Parts: sequence; C-alpha cells; structure tokens
Amino acid sequence: MLAYDKSAQEELHHYLRKNFIQWLREYVPFFEVADDGRVFFGDWYHRREFGRLDVFAREIMHQDEEQRAILPHLQAFAADPDHYLDTQIEQLRKDCYQQATDLHSQLETLEADSAGSPEPARTTAPAGGNTTKRLRGLLKNFMDPDAETTEEPETDAAPTPTTRRSYHGVDINRVRAQFQEAKEAADAEFDAKKRSLQVAAAVTRYEYQAVLATYSSIDQFINILTNLPKDYTQALKKAEEDNSRA
Repeated sequence: MLAYDKSAQEELHHYLRKNFIQWLREYVPFFEVADDGRVFFGDWYHRREFGRLDVFAREIMHQDEEQRAILPHLQAFAADPDHYLDTQIEQLRKDCYQQATDLHSQLETLEADSAGSPEPARTTAPAGGNTTKRLRGLLKNFMDPDAETTEEPETDAAPTPTTRRSYHGVDINRVRAQFQEAKEAADAEFDAKKRSLQVAAAVTRYEYQAVLATYSSIDQFINILTNLPKDYTQALKKAEEDNSRA
C-alpha cells in the first residue's frame, strides 16, 4: 500500500520522524534538530547544517560537499589543533600564488641569462675597404691623367645601441608585466579566502569542543553516528518492552 499511496507515505514519514527527532535530541545533545528533520551542529553563530534525517533509513544524510566535509575537518583538527589553521592558510597561499611563483621563477631565469650573456660585437667596415678605393683611384689617373680624381666620402658610423628587451625570443618586459598582474590578483584572492578560512576554523573549533564535551574523541563520535540506526532500533525495542510491561 505504501508503495503506491504517496499520502500514506507522507503520513507515516511524519509520524516516525517526530519520535526519531525526540530521541536524537537526547542521543546527541549538542545537535540542534529542527522539526522538519534538519540537523544543525550546535547553537552558536555561524553554526553549520550537518544533514537531514532519513526516517526510513534511520540515519543523518549529508546533502552536499560542505556537510560531508565536517567530519574530515574535525579529524584534521583533532590531529593538530594548534596548527590546523596555519596549515590551511599555507596551503591556500601556495594555491593562490602558484601562477605568480611560476612567472617569477621564469623572470629570474631570463634576467640572469640575459645579464650573463655577452653583448653583440660592434660591426665596423673591414680595414681593406679604403685600400681598394685608393688603388682604383691610382689606376684611373694612370690611364687618364687629365681626369679629376673624386673619392667617395668615407663613412664610419657606429651602430645605434638598442635596449635588450628579449632573450631567446622571450620578451622579458612582457613576462615582468604578467608577473605583476598575477601577483596582484593572487593578493586579492588570498586576502578574501583567508578570512573565510579563519571563520571556518573557528566554527570547527566550536564543533570540536562540543564533541569532546560529550565524547572522549572524534573517532568515538563518528562511531556513534555509524551505529545510529542500530541504537535507535534498540531504543524502539526497549520502549516497546517497557510499554508491554506497564
């Protein structure tokens, strides 16, 4: 009947949920369980929703990745409470500045190679050039003494020096600009996400303290949640036995 009657499913679900909520509020006292089955971790500011009750499975089901990450975060915090936030901030720094770090390494390599490479030799006219012109003039005078000897003006203009902007085809100034742009973007991203990490770490600390106020460890708390369906079933059986004896 329940498989085809949706209204009957709803009625049974609400009936079972009421008793399940009442039991869970006593079973895990720091959980805030709403009447609609939503489970919140604690009653403090910035508290997180832990999941939603599945009445028929008798479990707390996580609805998204943020809820599924709560227990792993608690385990990580328990492993090193004093450095939990510092470790996360350092990882955030590496992630945000990865592109800027790569560009900075490339820029340092280009500048070092450019500074260490020899300047190109200045190009000058070969010494034999003027000698050839003088021999041509003497030969012309010998053949035609009356002809005026005209020599082309000699030019010895030095090549105009140019500022080195590239090395092996890579524009150093462009890499320098890319690095500066990447660093500014990383600064903004790091500052924004660092604050979120600090808030999340504070919430995790509250959750950790709430667990240890009731259980001996995070692992014991996780074990309690794992055995939730079995413990609730046993509680129902005990209540039924007590009612039969009354």
